[in-house]
Amino acid sequence: MPNKWSKVKDAVLKHANGYKKLVRPSVALHKTAFPKTATDLESLGVQVNAGDKIPTSWKQWRQKHEKGTHGIVATIKVPDGGTKEDVQAALDAVDSEIDYQVFNEDLRRAERRIQFDIDALARAACHSVGRHVNGVASITKLAEGGFNRVLQITFNDGYAILARLPYKTTVPKHYAVASEAATLAVLLAHGVPVPKVLAYSPDQTNPVGTEYILLERLEGTPLSDRWFTMDTKTRVKIIRQIVDVERRFMSIHFPASGSLYHRRDLDSSQHVIPVLDDIVVGPTAQHEWWYQERASLEVDRGPWNVFSACFEAPAKRELEFCKRFGKPRPHVERYLREIHQFQNLSPIPYQHLLTNYLKLAPYLDIPSDHRMSRPTLRHPDFSPNNILVNTSNDVVGIIDWQHAVILPLCLCAGIPDHFQNWGDPLSETLSKPEVKLPENFDQLSHEEQETVQETMRRRIVHFYYAALTMKSLPDHFDAIRTENCMLRAKLFHHAQAPWEGDSVSLKYAMSQVLKNWPMSLDEGAQTRSVECPVHFSEEEMQKCPEEHRQEQEKLQELGEMRDLIGTDALGWVADEDELERCRAVIQSIKDGLMEHSSNEMEKTSVLFHFPFDDHEENS
Repeated sequence: MPNKWSKVKDAVLKHANGYKKLVRPSVALHKTAFPKTATDLESLGVQVNAGDKIPTSWKQWRQKHEKGTHGIVATIKVPDGGTKEDVQAALDAVDSEIDYQVFNEDLRRAERRIQFDIDALARAACHSVGRHVNGVASITKLAEGGFNRVLQITFNDGYAILARLPYKTTVPKHYAVASEAATLAVLLAHGVPVPKVLAYSPDQTNPVGTEYILLERLEGTPLSDRWFTMDTKTRVKIIRQIVDVERRFMSIHFPASGSLYHRRDLDSSQHVIPVLDDIVVGPTAQHEWWYQERASLEVDRGPWNVFSACFEAPAKRELEFCKRFGKPRPHVERYLREIHQFQNLSPIPYQHLLTNYLKLAPYLDIPSDHRMSRPTLRHPDFSPNNILVNTSNDVVGIIDWQHAVILPLCLCAGIPDHFQNWGDPLSETLSKPEVKLPENFDQLSHEEQETVQETMRRRIVHFYYAALTMKSLPDHFDAIRTENCMLRAKLFHHAQAPWEGDSVSLKYAMSQVLKNWPMSLDEGAQTRSVECPVHFSEEEMQKCPEEHRQEQEKLQELGEMRDLIGTDALGWVADEDELERCRAVIQSIKDGLMEHSSNEMEKTSVLFHFPFDDHEENS
């Protein structure tokens, strides 16, 4: 539908009576004003009197919904008796509300469809701030995130609040909403700049008809809007604030690992560990634990008050999933399937790896009094998109705490993905990078200049994050620079990820642990000689890094293609003009890959497993 929006606008504005029907409605509420005639419909590309050409599934859906089969693409507000220019301005304003996908557009739309009572939402919003519903000027879509739709409710005096509504595919809905509400309350009490929760409902059995959370609207814009264009001095200023904010929430004391809740939002029979007042640590709200059939598993989801229980839990969960629901499947990442000869990959080797993980676990335990086992809260996606700044480049808010979890410091330590530059020789040593452009910079080509600037940006951000963390949060810095600590985190991370055909990542992390055995955390401390309970053959130890290298090279290629196209892993692009440009680039890439395919395997990869084509995601 988004790529038809221009046609909709043109039909309304160019038709003799199209725009007039919007400013001078002649039909009752919820009835169709335009288009009404066959000619009007055909101008929008609608096939009139399609008869048997209508799919059976559509007919059944239409019969089920006797009161109408319309879909709401957008809502506009125009003045009664307004002009054509008023209608055009209202329609143009919708452009920013429409989401565009270069592939699997229908699937994304189906996932994000939310049924709710907008009038009830308006009443809930007004009640949360003590205002009358007549004061609501508009309710508009602000953003479509990975798990929620964000609406802005604006009042006549310009005051605005936000409503976050989880998609029907967001899991675990109750825990996700309830946990974010409690997490924000704790953070606000500790001086972390986060939005205030005005009201929330983790249960869909409310007048609105869906789970929701109403939030204070912070005055700021996402750091991502200017992150790549600011100068070095400003960027360092931002990093300094980011590290300081992180220090505030990473220093909060918690008695156990898990997610935060208000006690009232959990069943009285659920095991919880008190924090303060009505705040408790309860089961993890992380998405991975509830993904697909995992929600039905009877497994330990926390809270965990010792390191070993937390470390073992994800492997036990995924082992149970593989035993009950695992079946051979292609690799989830289509671009990697050629490496595996397009075969269905069995979960059995992964089950063996998880069993070995649990054999290693007792030897990788960290005592409760060790600083690396301290339960620590981190942001689930600490990226420029979730950091708000004002016009003076002051950090004014950290948003989107859904699925946040408390983990032992050792297991959650690390430079956030968007600020790290691991793999770069200079960044690996944490050496201070050059901040001045090379003398021959002006003689370089535009592409070479961009490469130099991006390399400098990544090195500077990585270095200053580490250097500032060393001063403000030394335990976290020590965790980052301690190889055996980060290896524990890597092993844990891969064991926790839902199995979708990938066994290489966990096996590679395990091979690194075997090389570093006995995995001591404290430099200079005497370590008793303990035989490793897991062994890989010499052939496996040689083969595993090569398999990992091949996959990483392909993933880097995929990342470069996404950057060139201007999209993300889900295929999102900014607007309709960008959509057409992206699709042209995608076709060019596909044609180039096909032209340079030297064998049937490579041709099969392009024809049937190209990552930017529409595809079935659960096979």
